[in-house]
Amino acid sequence: MRNPKLNPYLNEEEADFFNTVFQFSEEKVLPSALERDETETWSDDLWKEFSKAGLTGLSMPVEYGGQGASCLQCSLATDAFAAGSLDGGMGLSWAAHMIIGAMPIVFQGTEDQKKKFLPKLASGEWIAGFALSEPSSGSDAASLLTRAEETPDGWKLNGSKMFITNGPVGQVFIVMARTSEKGRGPMGISAFIVEDSSKGFKVSKILKKLGHHTSMTAELVFEDMIIPKENLLGSLNSGFLRIGKENLEWERTVFVAGLSGAMEFCFRSGLRYAKERIQFGKSISSFFGMKEILVRNWVYTQAARRLIYWVAARKDKGIPSPLESSLGKLLSSEIAEDVAKDTVQLFGGYGYMKEYGVERFYRDVKLGTIGGGTSEIQRSIISSLYPGKSKFMADFQKLEDCRNPSDFIQNALFDILIRMDSEPARKKQQSVEFAFADVLSLFVILSQAEADSKIEFKYYSKSEKSEDRNLLTFYLIGKYLSSLSRLSSFAEEELKSIWDSYRKLGASIETSVNERYSTLQEVS
Repeated sequence: MRNPKLNPYLNEEEADFFNTVFQFSEEKVLPSALERDETETWSDDLWKEFSKAGLTGLSMPVEYGGQGASCLQCSLATDAFAAGSLDGGMGLSWAAHMIIGAMPIVFQGTEDQKKKFLPKLASGEWIAGFALSEPSSGSDAASLLTRAEETPDGWKLNGSKMFITNGPVGQVFIVMARTSEKGRGPMGISAFIVEDSSKGFKVSKILKKLGHHTSMTAELVFEDMIIPKENLLGSLNSGFLRIGKENLEWERTVFVAGLSGAMEFCFRSGLRYAKERIQFGKSISSFFGMKEILVRNWVYTQAARRLIYWVAARKDKGIPSPLESSLGKLLSSEIAEDVAKDTVQLFGGYGYMKEYGVERFYRDVKLGTIGGGTSEIQRSIISSLYPGKSKFMADFQKLEDCRNPSDFIQNALFDILIRMDSEPARKKQQSVEFAFADVLSLFVILSQAEADSKIEFKYYSKSEKSEDRNLLTFYLIGKYLSSLSRLSSFAEEELKSIWDSYRKLGASIETSVNERYSTLQEVS
């Protein structure tokens, strides 16, 4: 029976759903994950198991054969899947199918398009993918060169797409192509539903990757391929803007939720291993260095979950959240890299081997800071979408009663944001722009932790949440110390307050880690 304390943010209904997906992943996917990763193979049989479990149509409307899951439910599912199997590749293919492959049709499709494609996608008979990136256009996706020319027979498509998840195994792809010669920006780009059975469609090359070996990735080539006119998805010349706006927020939330599940897997595995591994006559769990890795992994896992679930809940309420989804992706993917690295370190030589699976996450995790928009792109988005101090102060307030160093750090971050609001360098110097994005990201995640520390969760006491908030503050400020230092000439006093409070947190870190570790031993 999975310990409910492992994910304390869930209510009873959410926990039941989470555990169902977790059990599916642990029983059906985990046993073959190592072999499939080593041989870099796709499993049709396993995909059929996804279909039987109703997972292939999770995000799609019930009337077209899907499950009608919300953004939060889809996020819980990818979280639970990764927590059960640590199979990042299969999770990636599944998420690509149900989110960036199918949801554009849900959002922008005509009734005829939905009736034709969604039932087969929901059942898993067809696998979907999304084709945007090209050999010469990555982060600057709007500079794509693939073109679609209108002809009497339909749209003639020519070009190529790179890094396409499910490329070798998919039947339906959402393809972005330029349909207007006016400029090279996002306007003039349209979306098309492309079927692999059409003449002129070619899987040019199956790509070998650092990680995600159980997911198939390819370069696709279109040579005078005729697309039926009725396969134009959404409005002509605005597919990039419309589908990107609606789809990318789902992508950056649901995909990233898998990282929090993988972090949980690492925490559970590391905690068990540390208790069992004997060195110098005692369990390595008795050494501070190992305890700190486990405590930090726990704190990072729960903070990432809180952030991702918050963004998903906003989406389900119909609140546009481009800034928040970028913020969630940035922080979650970057702290996940630390968890992967630290877990391999905890396992030592065994972590470098394939037996325990943690090296698989060490390879897989890097995609989180690249796919769906690099960390650098996320920082630019976060800074550019900052709403200004008036809107920001309407949503967030300084803490009135500062009782510990974490409170002072949170208030100092708030003051930096207000001070930098009208600073010209924020938009002219990329180093300042990025540092500002980090300040905003840190403030949001720490303010969530502060708010949660006042709530009594069923499996997460106020005292535990307060301890974790202090630890989270210490680790995150330390992680982004160099970035914050770039603002020294703009917010000297505020940064001095942060450094002073950070040192105070550091003075008691060993005691905090030891105390928190003692309460975490029962969690796994």
